[in-house]
Amino acid sequence: MLQILTQNPHQLLLDRSEQCPAPSHRARKMIKATIHTATTTTDAAALDDLLWHVLWQPLDLPRDVRHAFSIDGEELELTAKESGQVVGGLVAVWRSGSEVELRHLAVATERQHRGIGRSLVAELVRLVASRGGGRIHTIARNTSAEFFRRLGFRTAPGEVPEHPVFVKHGISFELMERAVEAAGASAWR
Repeated sequence: MLQILTQNPHQLLLDRSEQCPAPSHRARKMIKATIHTATTTTDAAALDDLLWHVLWQPLDLPRDVRHAFSIDGEELELTAKESGQVVGGLVAVWRSGSEVELRHLAVATERQHRGIGRSLVAELVRLVASRGGGRIHTIARNTSAEFFRRLGFRTAPGEVPEHPVFVKHGISFELMERAVEAAGASAWR
């Protein structure tokens, strides 16, 4: 179960209770992470480090590869922290007033499958809604497309990029998007 404990425009505190199998009983494991905009150079550097370790180092890509993948627009960096340590992060770029591209999403390997990635995307959706809504686009790896589907993303039209390093590792891509209504907008019009 995922529960939002506090929320403001820059911070989201999460409490996720999970059932952990034990020989004679079930224990509850509490996971707390804060989600906020990366505003310091320390947070930005920690996010860069996490992205490299999780997404690009396993593919033998250079340490500064994130900059080769950058696009024009207003960049947003979100981090998830547990006990002061960055354990997850997201980079998105506002391409226009209502079009946002989710460029990178990573969670430390030992913290995956605990709701951190889902919480980072939920905060991005909330921020897009607070700015009037629009559409979030992403280029999902084949290993993460189902994750994005569970969060309301659908296959989008367009040409899917290929890169020889990714192909060599069996990674293909899928263009995906999700519409986001403005905060306070009603689906009943």
